[in-house]
Amino acid sequence: MPRLQVMYDDYRDNGFIPLAININEALGIVLQYARLYTYPFLRDNGSVWSVYRQSGAVPLNYVVGPDGIIRYVAEGFNEAQIHAVIRQYLPDPIDHDVGVTRILRPTSAEDSGTTVVPACSVYNYGEHTETYQVRMRIGTHYDQVATVTGHAPGELRYVEFPTWTVLERGQHAVRCTTELPGDDIPSNSHRDIICQGNVYDIAVLRMFAPADTVDSAQTVVPSVEVHNLGTVPDIIKVRFEMSDGYWDTTSVILHPDRLDTLQLGPWTPQTLGVFQARCSVWGRWEMVWENNVIERTVRVVRTGVAEEAPGLLPGPDRVPMLVRGILNMPADDAAASLHDASGRKVMALVPGENDVRHLAPGVYFVRTKGFEGSNGQEAKGSRVTKVVLER
Repeated sequence: MPRLQVMYDDYRDNGFIPLAININEALGIVLQYARLYTYPFLRDNGSVWSVYRQSGAVPLNYVVGPDGIIRYVAEGFNEAQIHAVIRQYLPDPIDHDVGVTRILRPTSAEDSGTTVVPACSVYNYGEHTETYQVRMRIGTHYDQVATVTGHAPGELRYVEFPTWTVLERGQHAVRCTTELPGDDIPSNSHRDIICQGNVYDIAVLRMFAPADTVDSAQTVVPSVEVHNLGTVPDIIKVRFEMSDGYWDTTSVILHPDRLDTLQLGPWTPQTLGVFQARCSVWGRWEMVWENNVIERTVRVVRTGVAEEAPGLLPGPDRVPMLVRGILNMPADDAAASLHDASGRKVMALVPGENDVRHLAPGVYFVRTKGFEGSNGQEAKGSRVTKVVLER
């Protein structure tokens, strides 16, 4: 039905009229279709079709010439064949008709940041040599024309336009149109495609492990979060390394705008000190390198070693650096409190055991007032010690 409307729009000025014949169909259904289109409909009781029976069967479509002779009969709808027959037997011939046969560039997918030369092919279906313009529109930012001169009947031409740089990701509507004044057939004067502006962008967002402080007796499983910020599925390759010589790699297939947490082989620190953790990721055709690396300084300590504030004297008893469940405070620390990383006090501490299992894992600070200095005298001020709570 809609393709008959296209044929009617193309050829009605040349004497062509399509007729949709409905055999013994309910009037309401015929009217429903007739309101959608501008060509005529016939509600037939069988008397009209009986005149055009072919080999005892009723064809699904046929073309009748101006002389009343059936020129085309078919059960299937081959639009190209029907067009050819119509043009052959039109009362008034087609004089002027050029059309776009194909958009050659951009294609259905182009990489963001690349520069392409838009191009199309056009064909002269008419009877005269033509000179006309062809327009190429891409999205809302590209609108250029090219002139075709001396285009002979039956000739296929290749047309190029000024360059276009793919700056925006996502879908771009592309339309190429011939602009021949007085074109007799408007339906073949344009072609449309959708061009996807592709971006290849893999990022590492977070390093979950190791933390900034680890126990020398603890085995750590390095863990990172990766994100496909691009527009196409990609194979993400990950390399994790420590400055003490450890390294491992892994990979994962990740679809656009999806995240995943990846774990690598276990790392057991063998040496106390400060080390650099580095994770790098990349894809097949990485385009954005700024977000491909994340680094962290990791301090390897022995359980029970405390960190003192600069310039303050340590006491004879130490607060454990790594705490799992119970925080033991020295007997002489009578006025101590535990603070989170923002400085907010989360609980008061007492000498001996303090149950901290209700607190979230992370970095905290123990603040002790009036501790005993190494010279046996009570020191003024406070001591601040960092602790790491773990499950």
